[in-house]
Amino acid sequence: MKHGIGPLQIHLDNPDVNEVMVVDGKEIFIEDAIGIRHCGQLTTDEVTITLERIARASGRRLDLLSPILDARLTDGSRACAVIPPVAAAGAIISIRKFPRRILPLAAFGPEECAQIIDELVSSHTNVVVSGATSSGKTSLLSSVSQRFKHGERIVCVEDTSELRFAHPHVVRLQTRPSNAEGLGEITLQSLVRTSLRLRPDRLLVGEVRGAEVVDMLLALSSGHRGCWSTVHATSATDTVERLAAMVLRDSPQWSHDQALRTIHRAIGAIIYVQRVSSRRRVVSEIVLVSDAGIVTQLYNGAL
Repeated sequence: MKHGIGPLQIHLDNPDVNEVMVVDGKEIFIEDAIGIRHCGQLTTDEVTITLERIARASGRRLDLLSPILDARLTDGSRACAVIPPVAAAGAIISIRKFPRRILPLAAFGPEECAQIIDELVSSHTNVVVSGATSSGKTSLLSSVSQRFKHGERIVCVEDTSELRFAHPHVVRLQTRPSNAEGLGEITLQSLVRTSLRLRPDRLLVGEVRGAEVVDMLLALSSGHRGCWSTVHATSATDTVERLAAMVLRDSPQWSHDQALRTIHRAIGAIIYVQRVSSRRRVVSEIVLVSDAGIVTQLYNGAL
């Protein structure tokens, strides 16, 4: 058995591989510059050991009561594992590797793009980075963190710790699932509330996707500035509606207009990122959002 998480470790150690996947409890696929391709099989015992090592490395549960695991491995990679009966045809594993170094802003677009992002940082604008899955949201936010002043206190809350920092003062908080008795869960919503009591100069919310959206928006609209977060969306303009939909889903007592007004007061700019190849992500659009809901385009790098 190989070191690390088992027979998949050889692919994780390969610098040309971006993602390692297991389908139906045995088939191994990798993604590299060529694309996604099949590259072997695992035995039943190898799958079991790999799942155990992923769970142990992350300190999170993976069993019949918690058949879905979303975790960060020791090398910074993000692992998602799903076991039967949820995975009907056999265990599913997906491990996405992240760059070992923090990319410069220049990797995401031309100088014009980097200058606009620098201005958003220096003006303490509240920014949402949006995009599809694996579009580079986390990588861009890690790059932006290099532009924060060293005298600032950064408080970062994430469901799974992924962001990388080149900053001397970072407070990191991560959610925790419940135990076998259903107790002890720490949600992202509770961490957002806690973060506000930790005196952040900048609050970073790794990925907004649930009830925490209301607490975050209320905090930002009440005076917290220079905060950054990420969200899944299909475009820069769609991001506002995506946030509004999350507000209404978890706080049905809100009206759509109330949600939009709060979003417009809380968010000053939206950066939309896209994946253009297995190795390259770019900023395709940057827009300003006014209190009145007026959207002004600052940058368009659409492909």
